[in-house]
Amino acid sequence: MATRKETDLWLLERLVPGAGVNNLSVTFDVDGRLEPAALSRALTLVVRRQEILRTVFRAGDGELDKSVLAPEAVEISVSGVPVGAGEAGTAVQEFVAAPFTLDGSLLVRGVVFLPEDGGCTVSVALHHLVFDAMSTVSFLGELLSALADPDGYDTTPVAAAVEPEPAAESVEFWREQLRGFKGGAEGGGLWFGNPPSDTPDLAGESTWYTLSRPARDVVRRLCRELRAPEAVILLSAYCLLLSRHGAGKDLVVGSPVSVRPAGHEAAIGYHVNVLPLRVRIDSTKPFKRLVNRVRSVFLEGIGHSGVPAERVLDEVREAEAGASWRNSLCTHLFNYVPGGTSGDFQVAGFPARMREVENGFSKFDLEFFFMPGPAAEPGGEEELRIRAVFRTQVFSPTEVGLLLARYDALLVRLGEELASPVGELSVWSDADRAAVAGGHRHGLPSALPCSPAVAQFSSYDPGEWSAVRALVSAPDGGELPVRVRGELCLAEADGTVRHTGELARWLPDGRLELLGRLDRQVTVQGLTFGLDEVDAVLLAHAEVAGAASVAVGGRVVSFVAPAGGAAPAEGLAERLLKQIRVSLPGPAEPDRVVVVDALPSVGGRPDLEGLRLRAEAQVRGAVPAEEAPVDTEELTDQLLALWREFLKREDLKAGSGFFASGGHSLLGVQLLQRIKRTTDVKVRIRLADLFAHPTPRALAGFIAERSE
Repeated sequence: MATRKETDLWLLERLVPGAGVNNLSVTFDVDGRLEPAALSRALTLVVRRQEILRTVFRAGDGELDKSVLAPEAVEISVSGVPVGAGEAGTAVQEFVAAPFTLDGSLLVRGVVFLPEDGGCTVSVALHHLVFDAMSTVSFLGELLSALADPDGYDTTPVAAAVEPEPAAESVEFWREQLRGFKGGAEGGGLWFGNPPSDTPDLAGESTWYTLSRPARDVVRRLCRELRAPEAVILLSAYCLLLSRHGAGKDLVVGSPVSVRPAGHEAAIGYHVNVLPLRVRIDSTKPFKRLVNRVRSVFLEGIGHSGVPAERVLDEVREAEAGASWRNSLCTHLFNYVPGGTSGDFQVAGFPARMREVENGFSKFDLEFFFMPGPAAEPGGEEELRIRAVFRTQVFSPTEVGLLLARYDALLVRLGEELASPVGELSVWSDADRAAVAGGHRHGLPSALPCSPAVAQFSSYDPGEWSAVRALVSAPDGGELPVRVRGELCLAEADGTVRHTGELARWLPDGRLELLGRLDRQVTVQGLTFGLDEVDAVLLAHAEVAGAASVAVGGRVVSFVAPAGGAAPAEGLAERLLKQIRVSLPGPAEPDRVVVVDALPSVGGRPDLEGLRLRAEAQVRGAVPAEEAPVDTEELTDQLLALWREFLKREDLKAGSGFFASGGHSLLGVQLLQRIKRTTDVKVRIRLADLFAHPTPRALAGFIAERSE
């Protein structure tokens, strides 16, 4: 039977079926031709020797089984694939990204790409279930030995390393460490990038950044002055960077560590746990105090590293606000890699070097890998490079570039203002300052409203433009840099600051983007979003002339006025809900859409307070939404019965969330299998669909739509 760690990898794969989200590779370029037959023999020998590489998995109904193939049953065939000049990189990425099938087949495959301009590229793809990045050095050593002398290669079988069960005191340690943790902005994500999505595609990209020489010098200096390892200095600065972008003063950063048993430090396999390091930042204290705290948290965490992150999440799940498809404790990672396999080596007498390969996915919002790089000049000191991996649903490459530049600028500033309270340290880069200064060059910058419901910037005309400066403010009053969301404020020459109540952010070209009213921001099921976003989707429908949404008791109720002042066509509310479901995350879907002749207004704007009172009356006096008759009533009842059975709760209703009521990913997979077997549903339902439609009523509606 698969372990909990292994099962969770499989569950993540279920979110994006048909994708190689768990694929890793060992890939290197060779300055000569390597025969595919030679790699076939060498790879076969290595897999026969390593029991973990002969381990196979079968995915069943809500379960993952594993077994080990006999050495003699393993035979790996490697092909030689001709490619055009300069096309090896693309070919390798496609090879690595191709998914493995968990049907009892080996989770290892190899290929030799043969460019027409000479040399070759060797790539071995492996599934994360049997491999991790820390296995690369050991695996490469085995493969090179088998290539160099296949007849003399030691074929004595090596048993798979077995991690011990987590100690009770370690489980208790993490329970206490993470008790009450809510996450930045109460789980709503950073003020930077896009909000969390209920329907992940896990698509990812990466970019490289080399720390500037001044920043590198500061890191070395701080290691000496603060008597802290380089990893602790870099992690402390990373936590401070995230905090200033909305992660809050109480944040958790994940840090992968090897948990190979003693005596098996070089073992190949999946032996990595992610430590959810909880760091509390006191903005009134200097950086030294933060470093001391991070060092303590980091060292204590390593002492209790035997508890997988999945188990940690189970221990503190009751403290979470709503459900998520991911481990909400660790959405940002710090990965310190002091060594690696980036150096040159020999293959069959030819010079060779490692090639970095992306599989096109990211399981976390953002991960900073810190790696040594070659010296800029012969005989000089090695560089420190950051490989930033990010989910494209959350960040754009431009936004990640801004973060990297700010991280560099923060390190330099620490060298200049080490004794200052960390709350006073600026994280602005030169590009941030230039953008804002450029926006003010001829008075107040222009602003772009994000929807018709947002007031134009000119409505805050101060009269004397040159005497007023615009700023985007954090809740603590600090000024925010480019693309970070905060309140738009206007600062007078005499120091007076006027709050506009508008959510805004600077753009790289010096303009301001207005994102809606701050009082229109709500949090539902752990997701923070603007009601203006819901209104914008409704207004985009051709049959709608006006829209205004309000939040009542954790529910969203939307009022719409039909276009042209005519009577609404039959079924308008249902069509609007259908449009919203494909445009917004599940928690942002209105509980109901109410069609009215016209929206009441006050001073030219929708009377939101009046609509809120009307919504409250409807919610109190009408039949509750979860009990309202719908076309899918029979299916809703069937699903509700399954909800109650799986969660062992008779108090659940058709509007009860599966995960919010105690469900988890593995139970969700089993639920979907039961739905498939016991109902007439013909629609394929993915685990991601259950996360996006977590109630019986919502899932029944989703199934009905897909069946049309």
